[in-house]
Amino acid sequence: MSAQSASLALADELASSPFAWPGGYQRFALTSDGAALCSHCCAAERELIGSSSPSDGWRVVALEINWESELSCDHCSSPIPSSY
Repeated sequence: MSAQSASLALADELASSPFAWPGGYQRFALTSDGAALCSHCCAAERELIGSSSPSDGWRVVALEINWESELSCDHCSSPIPSSY
């Protein structure tokens, strides 16, 4: 699986299932440049994520849960609520 396909697979997973199981904690995408993306932006910007390069900031590298910090989506600025 190429890095672009892996990035798109993670984005699609978040877009279709924004909450972790078990627990129901809201997840967000972490990009290669350290930015946070909400599930809505992962769905809306699917084409950019699927054609990302290592240095353009759209490569999704992990799905995470915001445990305790104030966090917002770096694309649309919507809040990503803390789980605690």
